[in-house]
Amino acid sequence: MRVAEYMTTEAKAQVASPNATLGSIATQLVQNNCSCVVVVENKKPVGLLSKTDITRAFAEGVSSDTLAESFMSDAIVCVKKDTQTDDVADLIQKEFIHHIVVVDDNGDFAGIASSWDIAREVSLDAKAFPYNRELWTKTATPEMQ
Repeated sequence: MRVAEYMTTEAKAQVASPNATLGSIATQLVQNNCSCVVVVENKKPVGLLSKTDITRAFAEGVSSDTLAESFMSDAIVCVKKDTQTDDVADLIQKEFIHHIVVVDDNGDFAGIASSWDIAREVSLDAKAFPYNRELWTKTATPEMQ
């Protein structure tokens, strides 16, 4: 399965500009019940800010008016939309990360996938075995799903 089939698309993902404040991003995370914001500039992903990053910043006494660009993780890992789940899972494990940014062929932000997305997809595949997932979801009772 390709990452594009289960990622959160750029239309639904939470994004911010490098000039957004940590306070506004913290509010965005809470209001949208998500764990990270992708920092995007000119359609290109340039960083990530997670709840952990924001918590660490505030614990260190950083002002809520601090700009995202000065505290974001800029060593982001990106994959293309056609990357297979196994390859995405390998990268997440190898890099010790929870989020992976998905880009299109131009390197523009296309979406984001998390370790939870991977776990859900692997779980659905395991439940479907030995059938394919499409057949299983049509025939399984709600208790089985």
